[in-house]
Amino acid sequence: MLAITETAMPGIGLSIPAVIEREAVPYLAIRASGPMRELVRFAPPVFHRLHGWMREHGVAGRDGFFRYRRFGADGTVELDVGTTTAAAASGGGEVIADMLPAGRYAAATYAGPYDRLYDAFAMLNGWMAARGLAAARAGGEIGCQVEIYRVSPAQTEDASKWETDILVLLERERKP
Repeated sequence: MLAITETAMPGIGLSIPAVIEREAVPYLAIRASGPMRELVRFAPPVFHRLHGWMREHGVAGRDGFFRYRRFGADGTVELDVGTTTAAAASGGGEVIADMLPAGRYAAATYAGPYDRLYDAFAMLNGWMAARGLAAARAGGEIGCQVEIYRVSPAQTEDASKWETDILVLLERERKP
């Protein structure tokens, strides 16, 4: 997370959020955890291990993502470092198989470097609060908060061209 005086940067931005419906999407992932302030150090390298496992097992991937599972009061984070797949696949060892759940999501697209994604989520959460929308919860875990990397360092080194869909699964609508 950057200091508030360092968040602005020419050329980056967030689309106007919307509520969208999404179908369930299968994925493979490796769980990672550590201090949120060190996320860039411990989470991205997990993609290399995951993609190696997928190559060894003949599983084709689609979009890379982080699915946040839990934020600790002590500043820690637990997340799935994953890749969506065309069909459900089995994991093994440290690789788990799961689904991004179907449902209503608050969604926006962020353009720019990853060090400002925290602030993009803060803006999306503010938009949700202003409209009376709440994130789904599952026990002590977040229902589903995800960053899907549409244009990443794998496609271009120019961070101003990176595009990330940010999504938060919403509580089910209450019937009047």
